Amino acid sequence: MDRSVHATEWKPEASSGKHTQAAMPFFSRVPDTQVLSMAIVAQASFNGCLNEAARHSGKDDHEIADEIHISHGYMSKFMRGVAQSWAKRLIAYMRATSSLAPLQWIANQVGCEVVVRDAVTRERDILRARLAELDRHERMAA
Repeated sequence: MDRSVHATEWKPEASSGKHTQAAMPFFSRVPDTQVLSMAIVAQASFNGCLNEAARHSGKDDHEIADEIHISHGYMSKFMRGVAQSWAKRLIAYMRATSSLAPLQWIANQVGCEVVVRDAVTRERDILRARLAELDRHERMAA
């Protein structure tokens, strides 16, 4: 069976091999990593976080665009709202699939792990119960 469109040909030929299609280098850990407090993250938009990350880097939009191989115009749109839509679609996708796999992949690319809040609370409760049990045994032995 001859198919006219193959899985690797979904993009038009004109875009393949261009500078913007370059493979992105991923690091084991982002150097000089900025980590915002969860209180700030909970109140911020994705675009707000992008702008904060750009401010932290000390680079302007054009420098970042050149580094990640996108046009300056697209970078401007990205910083003003396109990224917000992209992030919301990714979140909708993860909710629709009931999977954190995309988020885990992103975190892994920058040397981080995803920790689900409920899992941390559950583990904290288990550890507190274990500690209370050890305290009881210690008091009985004394």
